[in-house]
Amino acid sequence: MISFADVLKGNILAEFSAISAGGMLTAVALSFVLSLFILLIYRITYTGVCQNSGFTGCIVMICMVTAVVIQVITSNVVLSLGMVGALSIVRFRTAVKEPADTAFLFWAIATGIMCGAGYITISILATAAVGLLFVALHAFGRMGSRSSYMVVARFDRDCNAESALSAMPGYRMKNKTMNDEVIELVAQMRLSKSGMEKLSRIQAMAGVREVTVMESVSGSVL
Repeated sequence: MISFADVLKGNILAEFSAISAGGMLTAVALSFVLSLFILLIYRITYTGVCQNSGFTGCIVMICMVTAVVIQVITSNVVLSLGMVGALSIVRFRTAVKEPADTAFLFWAIATGIMCGAGYITISILATAAVGLLFVALHAFGRMGSRSSYMVVARFDRDCNAESALSAMPGYRMKNKTMNDEVIELVAQMRLSKSGMEKLSRIQAMAGVREVTVMESVSGSVL
């Protein structure tokens, strides 16, 4: 007489036998290597002030975990349907501040899916192609904003510094704050070496209290 324990044990062993240990190790190892490549591209193209170490580790973990999940669900149709139902009710409340971070998360998930499904060549070629595309977009964006700066100037109301600033190349006023004595002007402009010298002469004008120059990254694609 066959007991329920024997049936359950047989089903569990059958499920585990359907998963190849070599295939699992290959998927995990490949996803780890490719996730490191994704992480490298993320650090190269990052345009923020400070990188989040937790997010960079999350990229690697998401890629590897996705590969393991895909390996498991491809061995059983019923389990795959159950996994789809389970994931449909999961809600992630963590807000992603940078749009580029969302793209890297989807890239890590897609790479993990390809590794878990066993598409080794496709996963390598696709990851390399997307990485080159990210670098090209980043370089293109930096090329467009290489000489673009944000200038914050504070000067007296009776000073003609505003007219001198408006004559700078690529001048675009972003904000202007005025009170009874001082005007604070925030503008975007293109500054070459000669432009920096001209800005220094404006700073030396009578009535100019302070001039701050900051690099502008608004033109960056990533």
